[in-house]
Amino acid sequence: MFEIISFLKDWIIPLGATGMSIWFAASAKKDSERAQEVLKEIKEEIQGSQRKMIESAIGILDSIPQVIDGKIELAKLGVIQEASKTIRENAMNPNKLPQAEHDRSMIALAAHISTLLEKRV
Repeated sequence: MFEIISFLKDWIIPLGATGMSIWFAASAKKDSERAQEVLKEIKEEIQGSQRKMIESAIGILDSIPQVIDGKIELAKLGVIQEASKTIRENAMNPNKLPQAEHDRSMIALAAHISTLLEKRV
């Protein structure tokens, strides 16, 4: 009888406790992984909703007449800058065009810029 109790105390109980510890650890790991998946899904849903709200707000702001006017103004300024750059690049006639053709080209560019500037006001 003493040997059975000693065997239980020395072998069975420690082995059983070790087995239960391994089972609890595996169970906790599985629960942790599932919790991470659920949190990831929640995060994606929240970010998706936020993205939709931001896109909606941007769409509303982009439809405001003042914003549209500002974008048009920026586009006009970009065209004016490009035309000015073209005039500067061609002012010294780098392509060696005949003088009359070069003058017509420069006058046309200047008229284009003038028209753009008039529409800007």
